[in-house]
Amino acid sequence: MLLVFVGIVLLLVLASDVMLWAYFKKGMNGDGTALRYPKEEDNNYSQKMTDLRPFKVIVVNTNQLSVMLDTKNMIGNMSRGSEEPTANYFKQVGDTLYILSDNDVAVYCTSVELIKLTKDSSKLNLSTFKQPEMTIEAQDDCETDLTGLEIEKFNYKGGKNNKIVTRFIGSFDQLNVQLGKYGSLYLQDITVNNIDLKADSMKGLRLDDIAMLRLKQFKRN
Repeated sequence: MLLVFVGIVLLLVLASDVMLWAYFKKGMNGDGTALRYPKEEDNNYSQKMTDLRPFKVIVVNTNQLSVMLDTKNMIGNMSRGSEEPTANYFKQVGDTLYILSDNDVAVYCTSVELIKLTKDSSKLNLSTFKQPEMTIEAQDDCETDLTGLEIEKFNYKGGKNNKIVTRFIGSFDQLNVQLGKYGSLYLQDITVNNIDLKADSMKGLRLDDIAMLRLKQFKRN
């Protein structure tokens, strides 16, 4: 009996470790919240998080941007060893945040309505937002990872060879996607009610069982 009890305990510990590792790979803590980047006390990162005024739009000229839900608006330059002054890699004009650096940048904010990727081959990681509407505009060869989003109306318009992937549990009521040639759309771990897809010569299209669970309409032009 003792051996059986020990075996059950070890099995439960192993299952817990596997679940935590799965969360970590998806950029999430064990409780489902988004992982936060190291702040200024981590010597591998030279830039601290800087407070921002509220904004509605992000215009991006960087290789990689992570945008995560938070209770306040902040920005940080996440490139290791970077000595770039804080004032040089972003600016705010009205309700628009401009990201000017070629380095990796992280933004924490309460909400964002529009993100424009103005540079080819950019990567966007977007995590845990819950709001009525959001729009992404991208150039060619861009990749967008959507983690734990709950958006009533999500719009994406991109150029050639773009890739969109959803991760972790989330939901869209209306998903509108417009892709140039050779685009890819992979919907996993997220429920979608209505899909309107405009694409030419797609490279990949996949909806898992969860994505199809509540699907009422799939329109493709």
